[in-house]
Amino acid sequence: MPTRTGFGRRQYRAYVPHPLEGWEPALTAEDVNAVTIADRALVAAGTLPRSELAGGLARWMLARDESIRSSVIEGVAATASGLAWAEYQDQAGRPVSDENDALTLGASQQIGAAAELGQRMRSGYSATLDDLCAIHSLLFARTRDRSLGGVLRDEPIWIGPPGCLVDDASFVAPPQDHVPALMEDLVGYLNTSDHPPVLRAVVAHSQFETIHPFGDGNGRTGRALIQTVLNAAGLVDGAVPVSSELSRDQRGYYDALNATRVVCDPADTTSRSRGLRGWLAAFTNACVEAERQAATVARRVEAMAERWQTVAVFRRDSAAAAVLSALPSMPVLDAETAAQRVGVTPRAARAALAALAEMGIVSSTGGRRNRRYTVPEMVTLLRAMTPDGGLTARMRPGPTPHAGPAPVSVPLSASACGHYGPRTERLCRLPQGHSGQHRY
Repeated sequence: MPTRTGFGRRQYRAYVPHPLEGWEPALTAEDVNAVTIADRALVAAGTLPRSELAGGLARWMLARDESIRSSVIEGVAATASGLAWAEYQDQAGRPVSDENDALTLGASQQIGAAAELGQRMRSGYSATLDDLCAIHSLLFARTRDRSLGGVLRDEPIWIGPPGCLVDDASFVAPPQDHVPALMEDLVGYLNTSDHPPVLRAVVAHSQFETIHPFGDGNGRTGRALIQTVLNAAGLVDGAVPVSSELSRDQRGYYDALNATRVVCDPADTTSRSRGLRGWLAAFTNACVEAERQAATVARRVEAMAERWQTVAVFRRDSAAAAVLSALPSMPVLDAETAAQRVGVTPRAARAALAALAEMGIVSSTGGRRNRRYTVPEMVTLLRAMTPDGGLTARMRPGPTPHAGPAPVSVPLSASACGHYGPRTERLCRLPQGHSGQHRY
């Protein structure tokens, strides 16, 4: 592994968490109050607007906001318009050319799949390790790192500043031979735990991040797992933007997770529970912020939906009415993708889009043979919620751990390229002698 003296054998200390099976956290009155506050906030955040159209708009907005904010935590500069364009390319069967947009699209699809898994669990389905691996694989499905998707790591990994050596790591994850058993234990906890849903989400996320089961993408997948737990419990229906507050105070988020990694006897419930309290408090704050964000979205999309339905009066069974109802999932579209989505002919879809354009709901670009349509209000609203880069006007990036913009996972490979990228301030992680661009 890479060490201060170069590549070679090295002794190091790794943290192996205790299994979750049989653990009953000891909650103080303050902890119970925090769980209650978060529970109420999530129930309120999950209450979408009444109308079907506004509900669809809100679900789209909240899921995309969560994916952008979760990506920003990992240093991926995501934008609302870039994500909308990536979704269009994907729906049209074309490759997503921008790597950041492809990763953000993957994060968005992860969140949708994680929420859907939770809804199936609510109906009696038991999650499996394959389900979690499938959710992870979505993150990289449209990137050049697709081979990483859904594969448990087979090498050591540590967390620290970009390019750091094991000597400088802030956390060394469990050795790879511990990962399968720890993940099966975590899946068992998801299926059988009777802990309050908020506590279950707190425990599951911290355990997942501690195991760090994959070579990359653990943070985004672990935050998607929160959506699984909350949907399985019936607290919410779809995604809630818990990453909004976490991205606002990344240092506090990382410190809270690090504090859960207590070295103690498995039976020392007091020490294990004490280590969880900082993360429980941080998650409570994230839930309260999610409620505020969801309430703002609900008000805005309700007004948007009412305005659309006022100007667009179509027969309920018309192609135009069907396309209007499908717009929440297609901020960028063309006649072919619209026709496939709502089950009409391309000619009918073109007529429907022309009618919606005349009413100012969609805007057209391109020529007659390559005409695309956008829903400007949707992208504008998402950008207002999550401006480019994920920072709102009142959000300030907090102090970050160590030297980099965010802690990164460093797989230990003796044959790594090691090329230093001055723009990214990271080392290339591909093998020595690789072809093509460096991967930082």
